[in-house]
Amino acid sequence: MIQTFTHNDLIRYAYNETTDEENQQIEEALTQEPEMLSYYLNVIDLQVSLSGAKLEPSDRSVQNILSYSANHPISQMRRN
Repeated sequence: MIQTFTHNDLIRYAYNETTDEENQQIEEALTQEPEMLSYYLNVIDLQVSLSGAKLEPSDRSVQNILSYSANHPISQMRRN
């Protein structure tokens, strides 16, 4: 019998957060349910895209924040 899996189960599987028993059941379901396989492949594509995401702000963003902070009324009060 094939168990029904949620999108969250497939995301957990993609991030290796499932048990060995769940892995076997999910892998069997992936071979028999094309829609589930399609969703899983989309999750993997997104996972790969996210791993290449920039994790640091741009220099311009940092400068904008520093400039805003320097001109904020609370910052002005601290200087006095």
